[in-house]
Amino acid sequence: MPGTAPERPLPLVVAVVGAALAGVALVVLAIASLAAGHGSFSGGVGVVLLAYGAAMLAAAWGLWRRSLFGRGPVVAFSLLNLAAGVTFTGSSGWLWLGVAVSAVTAVAAALPATSAALHLRREPGPVNEPGEPLPRDDRGR
Repeated sequence: MPGTAPERPLPLVVAVVGAALAGVALVVLAIASLAAGHGSFSGGVGVVLLAYGAAMLAAAWGLWRRSLFGRGPVVAFSLLNLAAGVTFTGSSGWLWLGVAVSAVTAVAAALPATSAALHLRREPGPVNEPGEPLPRDDRGR
C-alpha cells in the first residue's frame, strides 16, 4: 500500500524487544529498591535505576521508530548491561539470562539489516584510479 512504512527486519525487532525487556527489568529493580526502605542509599539507587530504565525504554522506542539516535544508546546500554551482568553472575545464576538478552540485543542492533532499516547505507562515490587526480569542485579545490 502506498504511504505505509516498510516492514521492520527481524534484527531490528529483536534489538527493540531486548532493549525494552532490559528497560522494564531495570524499572522493576528500581521499584523494588525504592520499596525496600533501607534508607537514603536504597532510595538513591532506586532513583538512578529508574532513570537508567527510563532511558533504556526511550532508546528502545526511538529504535522502534527507526531513529538513528535510538541505535547508539541501545548498543551502549546493552554493552553496559552485559558487562555488569557478567560481573554479578557468580552471585545469581539467573543473571545469565540478562547477559544473554544484552548480548543478543547489542548484536542485533549492530547488524547490517538494522543499519539498512535505519537508512545507513553508504552510496558508492566516484572511484579514482591510481595516478588519477582527485575530482575538484567548482572553486578549483
